[in-house]
Amino acid sequence: MKFSFRVLIPVLFILPLLIIGCGSRGAAPADSGASAEVPFVGNTEASENVSATPTPTAALNVAGPAEVDAAGIPVGFTEEGRPYRGRLDAPIVMEEFSDFQCPYCGRFTNETMPALLENQVANGEVVIIFHDFPLNAIHPQAAAAANAARCAGENGAAAYWAMHDRLFANISDWSNNTPNKVFLSYGEELGFDGETFGACLEENRHAEAIKTDLALGQSRGVSSTPSFFLNDQPIIGAYPLDYFNQAIAAVGDGSNIAAQPEAQPQNPRVKPTPAAIVLSDIAGERGDAGAAVTIVEYTDYQCPYCARHEAETMPSIISELVDSGRVRYIIKDFPLDNIHPEARAAAVAARCAGEQGAYWEMHNELFAGQSEWGGLGDGAATVFATMAKDLSLNSADFAACMKSDRYDAVIQANQDEGVTLGVNGTPAFFINGFPISGAQPYELFEYAVGLAEQGTLADAYVSADEDAAQAQAPPTGPVEVDTEGAYSIGDEDAPVVMVEFTDYQCPFCSRHFLETFPKIKADYIDTGKVRYVFLDFPLTSIHPQAQLAAEAARCAGDQGAYLQMHDVLFGRQDEWNGRDDAGQIFNGYARELGLNGDVFAGCLAEGKHTAAVQADLEQGIALGVDGTPAFFINGNFVSGAQPFEVFRGAIESLLGNPG
Repeated sequence: MKFSFRVLIPVLFILPLLIIGCGSRGAAPADSGASAEVPFVGNTEASENVSATPTPTAALNVAGPAEVDAAGIPVGFTEEGRPYRGRLDAPIVMEEFSDFQCPYCGRFTNETMPALLENQVANGEVVIIFHDFPLNAIHPQAAAAANAARCAGENGAAAYWAMHDRLFANISDWSNNTPNKVFLSYGEELGFDGETFGACLEENRHAEAIKTDLALGQSRGVSSTPSFFLNDQPIIGAYPLDYFNQAIAAVGDGSNIAAQPEAQPQNPRVKPTPAAIVLSDIAGERGDAGAAVTIVEYTDYQCPYCARHEAETMPSIISELVDSGRVRYIIKDFPLDNIHPEARAAAVAARCAGEQGAYWEMHNELFAGQSEWGGLGDGAATVFATMAKDLSLNSADFAACMKSDRYDAVIQANQDEGVTLGVNGTPAFFINGFPISGAQPYELFEYAVGLAEQGTLADAYVSADEDAAQAQAPPTGPVEVDTEGAYSIGDEDAPVVMVEFTDYQCPFCSRHFLETFPKIKADYIDTGKVRYVFLDFPLTSIHPQAQLAAEAARCAGDQGAYLQMHDVLFGRQDEWNGRDDAGQIFNGYARELGLNGDVFAGCLAEGKHTAAVQADLEQGIALGVDGTPAFFINGNFVSGAQPFEVFRGAIESLLGNPG
């Protein structure tokens, strides 16, 4: 029986495909992984501490006129001096009580807020007002960071938000005994007068205002961060984007925000038994062998997600968990030979470097230089030899080791062991024997390690069978996708058919169009290997102009210009996104493309293609699509704005070229 980790994110024992999308339709907040920081280490159950009757905010005063930030979003300060983002006449006021040193607040700011800014804030539906709520007992630099942001704000609201974003993006840089030095460097980078800004930092000039915010939050029942009020309705914790989208939609309709459902009575659960992992065949090790928590990573040096984990997450794990003595970190090899043919040789190279005391140095070089040796076949050995030379290793000894078979058995043993434990994708982790799958954010590891230290990590898991009973499984292809009458490009008889369900207002769809689609077109569509089909999936709950944009593309298609309008809509998304006059803008695009403007405008006004767009949407829902962009490659489902390498691997595999 397999188990899944339910506290922050489910464990999926599959080759990780990072799910990046604009939002899901109808996703319930249950088990959504909301996290809030409270002033008691390890305690995340904060919702019961929130007042059921918060102080109304209808009387909030705002001072104008507003500046705009780097993204063109209005910013300013209320009459009470609190910073805001958005239009002053927005019908929904979203108040955030936050702590700059809180990792969950950072996660909200870095992962969830950008989409809210691009959508509900940019289109005038929501204004965000920020309140400081430093949890001084556990975050000793949080108040200083709040002061730094307010000192930046002396240069204007745009400067405040620039500092706000920088503080949350670099929490680990200033969480030390001399944070003002880091803040001062940020001020210099942002162009502030060093003497004036430095004096504000040293004086702690805004301490009283920060205390006022803290007292306000406490008077309204706030005890953890991040905490939010949407027109006075509370949300406690860093919920995923979908939940905020639903909450905003509910408030906009005059409804109450759906509470997280209470857990239903269940049959007694069987806690998982931690995996027994042999620690004699390890590739690399860091940390105190007597640490209370051991993390074992099964990795593939050619896997891009493993490289991302190494670059983005591993530094925090080392500095916060390993170097502090809390965690012993172990590497085991799991080369995915069928898609990464050079990964096994890379694993040997790391071990051969380890014979000369340079395992971790070679480990880092292999991931950093992945693009230099990946795909070279036998030629990768030359790159590995160069890396060894650059690391000042004995080249002859390294070469002899690479030519030997001394590590073949242990690498295979690692792989075999991983398979028996349910690993079939990388990176895969076991924390004191309990599985975590995929390139997850640092906060998940921090949280799981904390539970492991308390001996309660097993409580965070439920049977995967129970989990499956509560959630709809994603499409398991191949499935049949109806493309009759759909617009497409490429050879009608191409061996691979790639169907995209898209939303013209979705920023991730735009990113796919700008960054990935051109490569797919050049390598596979233009060469006759792929037929690319366009289907619509407008997420109107968060993208109110997406339906009309889809109809505009089809109206242009009536005059033989579907693809041209498709490209203009994505390429100039920022011009019409959130605009009430989007239809007039689309009419202008049609004229620029040389179309008959009257015919186009009539097509759009009468809703000629409304039903066709909705039919695409309904087909996508029936197939299990719940966000955009979503793809079916010969009926096999791929979710999100994936890197080109993911699509290339899938297409090549279907063409019979798995390597």
